[in-house]
Amino acid sequence: MTICKEIEAYAKSFERKMKIEKKSKNTIEAYMRTYKHFVDFCNQYDKELSFKNIKEDDIYAFLDYKSENMNKQGELSVSSANSYVVHLKRLFNYIERNGDELYDFDRVFEDIKLKQPQRKPKGLSDEAVEKILKYLEVLKCEETFIAFRNSLLFKVMLLGGLRASEAVTLTLSCFKEEEDFYKISFKGKGDKNRVSYVKKEAIEDELLTLKDTFFLGENEKISRTSSGNCMDRVQLSKMVNSIYKRAGVKASGVHILRHTAAKTLLGKGVSIVVVQSLLGHNSIQTTSIYANPTDDIVKRELAGMTK
Repeated sequence: MTICKEIEAYAKSFERKMKIEKKSKNTIEAYMRTYKHFVDFCNQYDKELSFKNIKEDDIYAFLDYKSENMNKQGELSVSSANSYVVHLKRLFNYIERNGDELYDFDRVFEDIKLKQPQRKPKGLSDEAVEKILKYLEVLKCEETFIAFRNSLLFKVMLLGGLRASEAVTLTLSCFKEEEDFYKISFKGKGDKNRVSYVKKEAIEDELLTLKDTFFLGENEKISRTSSGNCMDRVQLSKMVNSIYKRAGVKASGVHILRHTAAKTLLGKGVSIVVVQSLLGHNSIQTTSIYANPTDDIVKRELAGMTK
């Protein structure tokens, strides 16, 4: 059996393991794309690879191959390259644990170190957020289901920090009143139970109108379309980009809304541990990139110190 056939067989087995472990669909698809691309690389590589002769340099050759095949997408980013290395390392560790032969793949990956440039937090400016929120109020004047649906979905991502994949699964039953907030309960990344909070005044109009005017059932998806299906991520992204454009904001993509939520919460003095929980970050390091204090935050914190 060639290494390509072996990798395909082990990748299929590893895919089953990830599904049993309840890894997210997007995570599994990303891993499997990497393995397919690695098999494509092996098929055209000028060296006949085997599990016994694969070396560190072959992994770098694969990264070169990926970079050359980016076409018009630009240069392979360090972040993407690191993801490919992680995906391959996990598969080869799986092969090492489950293969009949004795392999030592640690030597292949132990010195592969791709320096990650310092991440700068992205997010919409306060002015952009204000423009969008004003536009959403104008949008609701259309008095259509789609207008209130889009306003609510946008706000739970912007103010609650929900991922696109989380927002499209919401139903009215996910929202519970708790004092001045709506507590939003839902399944997050990796099928984990998550909660977020949004001020009642921000989304109460949308929730009540969807329920009382458009008779949306408690367990019906808020993201439903005219065909009765749930919006997918592509449709959600198009909707978000349309709102940016109509609000006169230069931005694109859904994920920037999570960045904005994190920066806003930390800027208002919310504990980084609380923000980590609200956004569903596995590591506090992920949340910490948003924690660079502004001058106003520093002065506010120092002013609150006891002598």
